[in-house]
Amino acid sequence: MLDCCKKLNINCINLILLISLLLIPVSVSSSEILYDGPFVISDNPVGITSYVSNKTYDIADNTPLGLLASVPDLSLKVSDKKYQDKGILLLDGIGSYEYNKGSGNTWVCEINGVVLNDYANPETEGLNIKKVTDDDTVVFYYGKSPITSATAIASLKFSNSGSNTDSVKPSSEKKSLDKAPVISQQMASGNDSYGSWSLHLNGAISDTINQSFFEEAASCHSGSWKDKDGNEYTGLPVWRLLGWVDDNVSHGKSGFNQTAFDSGYTIIVKAGDGFTREFSTTDIGTSDDVIIANQVNGKPLAKEGEKPSYPLKLVGPNITGGNSVGNIVEIQLTGLPSLLEEPKESAKSTENLNTTSSSIPKVHVVLYAQDGKSVLNETTVDYQWMEKNLPVIGDGKKEFRYEGITNNPKDIWDSNLSFPGGFKIKSAVKGTLIKDLVDLVGGMEPGTSVKLVASDGYETKLGYSSVYPNPDAIKKAGEPFIAWNKDGKNVPEFKDGYQLFFTGGDDQTFSNWDMHDTMDSNYWHYYWEGGVQYPSAAGLASKYIDEIQVFSVPESAWKLDLDGSALGGVETNISSGYFDSALVCQFGSNHSASYTDHDGKIWKGMPLWFLAGFVDDADQHSNNAYNESLADNGYQIIITGKDGTTKVIDSTDAKRNDKYIIASTVDGAHLSKDDPSWPLILTGSSVSEPVLGVSKIELKPLN
Repeated sequence: MLDCCKKLNINCINLILLISLLLIPVSVSSSEILYDGPFVISDNPVGITSYVSNKTYDIADNTPLGLLASVPDLSLKVSDKKYQDKGILLLDGIGSYEYNKGSGNTWVCEINGVVLNDYANPETEGLNIKKVTDDDTVVFYYGKSPITSATAIASLKFSNSGSNTDSVKPSSEKKSLDKAPVISQQMASGNDSYGSWSLHLNGAISDTINQSFFEEAASCHSGSWKDKDGNEYTGLPVWRLLGWVDDNVSHGKSGFNQTAFDSGYTIIVKAGDGFTREFSTTDIGTSDDVIIANQVNGKPLAKEGEKPSYPLKLVGPNITGGNSVGNIVEIQLTGLPSLLEEPKESAKSTENLNTTSSSIPKVHVVLYAQDGKSVLNETTVDYQWMEKNLPVIGDGKKEFRYEGITNNPKDIWDSNLSFPGGFKIKSAVKGTLIKDLVDLVGGMEPGTSVKLVASDGYETKLGYSSVYPNPDAIKKAGEPFIAWNKDGKNVPEFKDGYQLFFTGGDDQTFSNWDMHDTMDSNYWHYYWEGGVQYPSAAGLASKYIDEIQVFSVPESAWKLDLDGSALGGVETNISSGYFDSALVCQFGSNHSASYTDHDGKIWKGMPLWFLAGFVDDADQHSNNAYNESLADNGYQIIITGKDGTTKVIDSTDAKRNDKYIIASTVDGAHLSKDDPSWPLILTGSSVSEPVLGVSKIELKPLN
């Protein structure tokens, strides 16, 4: 493509640029040629020093690495982390172009048009092993795989065929416009052929949802719709996205503002080329088949063709013709009730003003007594106080990262730390250790936990061993901290702050395997994709933290057995940590329910029907996980307590009935181990006699 473009004149190039800008958000980048010239080989050794171990290795100069070492003033960054087990040296950087796991940018070597694979074939294709002859053409490309001459950000070429022997020094000059700059869509790679994207939401508040966040939300709360040709679109129901910005509560059970929706407002859906369509709340409704789709028939939407709709498209039974907007980049809510719009105006008015102490978000740190409710000690601080009085983590330039899921059902943990799914989050942040904040109210005792509570009610728990890690854990996962500065912006300009990060050991990366190795399984986070429950370290990256709750007595872990095998479903168990995290799931979920008894006690937990849907068939976590047809046909739900007490409830009675609850808390505190109800109790307004200490739920056919 590049060679073809070189033949075009400047007017043609400008036309290409104009068309591209009209069609998609683009950036114009040019490839930097670091070297283009001949090479001389003598089979003599050259010294290569690893930046990891500082060891120097003698390698033959007739190897790809040997060629690089022969170029004067070329700065190489070479790693020996795979030398002991594979015998290869890895190229991690040339000059300022360094391997970046998060963005996907890397170096590849191509000999005579064939890309070397040193990981798969270390004995024959290692950069320090593969032999080069005088007749070979060796090219190094930097960029996102698969890299070609047209997509490379930087390159080096070694060839004795028609080369100018004077061009032996690296060039720092970039190609000018008449050498056809590469036009590429602004997308970081998660899937090399498609990349990543974001969706802007504007309403009572504004937020930007990136691809990975959208996909995780869709895996938990998906919607679907089939067109007349049988093509199945999947994504997020529109009403859930509206709930993210229709008031100041973004997620949790109160995320969707039904009152505002019923009052009516206008929803403007915008495409990347500026095309818009307006809808009323009546047009959209609250059905799960009116969706913002990111996939069709299990694959990303079309990026090319007559009507490309990538990355997002509005579809549904009443969304026809021109109303089915594709290439969606923004959803705007207008005409919201005036009371809801005031915060947005207020936020705008502060953008150009100096931040005052009253507008700076604060963090409330509180230590609870053994009952989990009485306050023993508490304090409230903001980032200015933290920065002045406590050690600061990060310099605002160094990135801290969370690994993404592996997307490999055969290797869900990535114990080799090869990071096949890249990084879900990578941010240059500054912050304060959780440990230092907890110490302000008296610290923690071994076995206890802290709960990080967001302004919208979302909760994340960490154990003592994470907050006060041992030396081995520090090397792997590092220490947890809350970030209050990102890319030079403090809260509230840093809109996700205060946000949880981990120092991440030597590479500033908190991996899935770090989570596995340093945390009790009760604190692990998961992400469902394609029916697979993937560990997700990034699921711990909670935002908007405004309270740190410290508990003075350990919470006893437990597991709940769920068995739907008698119906043809599955048998599994869920941990107390998984149960708790499901209760605070985002996007207005229906995972939790509460009941106030005649004594005024408030019991909270999960609806019985929801747990039944987890094992009633093979579908454990899609939007259709609960099998309504099966429930209508009838089966028995048998709840067993730890003392052997059982209660049988008919599936037709329990169907989507929040009056049957498996509760884990009372009056906001977890049931204590000495309580007869621990760890779970069957309760609710439809329950005449509760079952204490629930340990198992079975689904069985009717007799």
